[in-house]
This record gives sequence, C-alpha cells and structure tokens, in this order.
Amino acid sequence: MDYSKLKTADIIHLNNKELSEYIYSIQDQLQMKLSSGLSIDDIIDQEDPFEGLEPILPQEVYPILVLAMINNIRSDTVMEAILEGLQKGIKQYNKSN
Repeated sequence: MDYSKLKTADIIHLNNKELSEYIYSIQDQLQMKLSSGLSIDDIIDQEDPFEGLEPILPQEVYPILVLAMINNIRSDTVMEAILEGLQKGIKQYNKSN
C-alpha cells in the first residue's frame, strides 16, 4: 500500500498492522530527509509528515509519536502506546464526524 498520500479520512480505516506500517513509512521518509541534512523544522516547513495523524492523535500521545519518529525509536512498547492512542483518537474522531 502507498502510504505517502493518506489523509485522515483514509487513516481512520486502517487496522493496527496497517497503522504500524503507515507510521514506520512516515518514520523511514523522515529519517531519509534528516540523513540528507535537513532539520526537522525544514521538513515540517516543506511538508508536515504528521498532518494526517493530527486530527486523530490525542494530545498526550503526539509528543511520543514525534520523538519516536525523530529519534528513530521502533520499540514495541512505544508503538503500542501510539496505536492505543490512535485507536482512542479514531473513536473520538468518528463520534464527532
């Protein structure tokens, strides 16, 4: 699946395995850009990699996601916390729309 163009409306229909793949895909792209010498500020100014997740990611989980992506952290514990937060956020998002 091509995760590069997913919007929030697409993301809310992903299962946990697909959500993990999506997050790792964003992380891989972000790491490539950071490795090329761009700063996180440069990357976000050009294209916000977290844009599709922002409406469904609870505030308390957002910093965990960003720090995990920037620091290339891929532990199961961190991913479980992110997925749990996303599932909670998707339920809230679906209730309000």
